[in-house]
Amino acid sequence: MAFRDGQLSALQVHGAQNLRELALDLCVIGIRTIREAISRLRLLETLRLKGSRSAERIRVTHKNLKHLALTGFDFLVRVKTQTPNLVSFQYDGPNIVAIGPRDSTRLANARLEVDFGVRNKRRSYLKAAKFLRYFGCCDSLTVACNGVEALVIPREIRGEMLPPLRDVKHLRLQILCNTSEADSSSQLTESLRWMCPDLETLVVNSEPRREKKTSSAISFGPHRDKYSRSNRKMGCWESSTAAVAMRDAFLTKKADLTSYAGSSRL
Repeated sequence: MAFRDGQLSALQVHGAQNLRELALDLCVIGIRTIREAISRLRLLETLRLKGSRSAERIRVTHKNLKHLALTGFDFLVRVKTQTPNLVSFQYDGPNIVAIGPRDSTRLANARLEVDFGVRNKRRSYLKAAKFLRYFGCCDSLTVACNGVEALVIPREIRGEMLPPLRDVKHLRLQILCNTSEADSSSQLTESLRWMCPDLETLVVNSEPRREKKTSSAISFGPHRDKYSRSNRKMGCWESSTAAVAMRDAFLTKKADLTSYAGSSRL
């Protein structure tokens, strides 16, 4: 839906006080108008915002909000949240954004799609770790990225910081473009294990964005997207050189996780 006169200046929520789920497009409605509207929706639990080219900073304040999704943000640089009961978070955009404050102790799962490319090496590593630290309290984290260079943090830089994903137990990494076998096996595994010292399951998929065919997957842990208790003891592997390298590197460090089984991945 488009309007020639620009964004709507008001959003009437009269009679919708019981609304629990809301999806809005910032190309149609300004962020200030949205803030005023959601402040009156006291029972709101799920908020989905689609970005606009002018959206650089967003502030979301709602004490009862449980699910927040920010998608299609090409120029977003900062997100401020006051959402103490937030349970899940989703972000889709090319930039690593600054997020704060970390006021939610209930955040259990998150999905991120962001560019972790390396520009200035040291700064890129530190910026990636700082961004991921916001999600360190999650139980389950999914990260989709074009490249993994900034996630392969050198040992000398690791010595200067604490692991950013300290409480993450289930990590899924989806690589959206081709990467070298070295980055997708031992080096990447070692870095991810340092980031997630309590990691129990790790799934790494190499799936180029423009390709329809399913490429080789490197995985450890449950086959399903949602990790169930009954599924956490199972592992799935595809027979490939990279998969074997990833498996061996991971199991060397995680000796108590020794059972795995081969299965096909969709």
